[in-house]
Amino acid sequence: MRVKESLLKTIVRLLSVNGLSYLILFLISIVIFRTVDKSYYGLYVIILSLFAIVELLMAGFNDSIVRFLKDKIPLVDKQSIVLFVLYYKYFLIFSFIAIVYISKQYGFFEFLIGNYDEVSDVVDGFLLVAILNGILSAFIGVNNCILNAQHQYKLTANLSLVRNIIYLLIVVILSLYTQDYLDYLHSSIAVSVVMLLFLSFKINKDFSEFSIPRLLQSKFNTRIGKKYIFPYTAPLTGSSLLTYVKNHLPTLILGKEFSLEDVAVFSILKTFFKALHSASGSFIDPMMSKFLELKNDIKDFSTKMNAIFYGTFFLRLSLFIALSLLMQYFFLIYKIEDNEVSQFVFYVLGLEYVVAGIILSYGIVLRLDKTTNKVLIASVIRFVVELTLIYLILLNYGIMAAALIMLLARYIETVASYLFIRRQGIFINSGLILLGFTPPIVYFSYNLLSVTL
Repeated sequence: MRVKESLLKTIVRLLSVNGLSYLILFLISIVIFRTVDKSYYGLYVIILSLFAIVELLMAGFNDSIVRFLKDKIPLVDKQSIVLFVLYYKYFLIFSFIAIVYISKQYGFFEFLIGNYDEVSDVVDGFLLVAILNGILSAFIGVNNCILNAQHQYKLTANLSLVRNIIYLLIVVILSLYTQDYLDYLHSSIAVSVVMLLFLSFKINKDFSEFSIPRLLQSKFNTRIGKKYIFPYTAPLTGSSLLTYVKNHLPTLILGKEFSLEDVAVFSILKTFFKALHSASGSFIDPMMSKFLELKNDIKDFSTKMNAIFYGTFFLRLSLFIALSLLMQYFFLIYKIEDNEVSQFVFYVLGLEYVVAGIILSYGIVLRLDKTTNKVLIASVIRFVVELTLIYLILLNYGIMAAALIMLLARYIETVASYLFIRRQGIFINSGLILLGFTPPIVYFSYNLLSVTL
């Protein structure tokens, strides 16, 4: 009983802190979006879509730190896992920087951005910001994973909240003096540097066995990759790469064929629901080591997982309904035109947010296995659906199609994951909930043709 209460208390606390943190991010995005030039905002979205490839290649490796640092393996192996991930990230970041530099010399960005002439004078500045953010995010991510593996998820959540509060204050002050988006991005980098220094100090003080000096003393061992990392992370990394299509390929195509203002509107709506998605499921990644311990008692584990599933589902559904009722105020705050297209995108992305909560619960169970092949299979199925729909409807229907593609692909991936989960005897009745999403999906698919044609 104490374990159950402790688990519930921890989840509620993380949801509260992270929910407040993402609310602050929401306020930050409002101030920035209302202040800066929309074309510059859209430009940075496109650049981030390119750099997201590196982040996706890193995602599975971050998970391996949380997964194995609390496992019953020798300390030297744990240190080697963290060191392997750090070297891997170094290699990826600097390789991608070289690729971006070469691509720029051959006019890649002129090809990628439809109205390049309007933003050509600031492209280099935005590229430099994206590179610095990528480097900082990579190492902040490793430090957070080390602390989360030691059950320090409350600390990492509180630190993220403090970071966002400080950045909100900076953004509000900047909005009084400048409309230059680069000023806001440079401030974000400065705050991230301070956060990285604090995390490094904390690890060096309390978990010195994973500090940089101690890690560098251990011998780099490729055997660690074969024994622990690649069997677990390769399917996750493959899944992350396929996820890139859902999150970023439509944005890149929109940036090529449509105006940057359209890209900005689609991006801000997608980012809003993505932030809600991250906040609603923010307790999962930090607590994976805890879920691994709970899995030892299968019956109790199943009960707790079902409680998490239905709790998060009804939380997301309630939020979606409430936001739908307040949609016109949302558009007013962001200065988005309240028309049929914007409403369609809002409703479809909101529904995708609800479906995404289901697959998060499925993902907890699937990622606790020694390998994550089932996660990859579900992602491959989604990938095929995404590419097919992008080819068939994206160029004809613009941001409306981009939203619907996200929903349809997410739903099919969730159904595939359900079939894997059902064999384990967990979340059996959730199939009825998935069936309930069929009517609205059919309605929005039909509505896409009706509105556009």
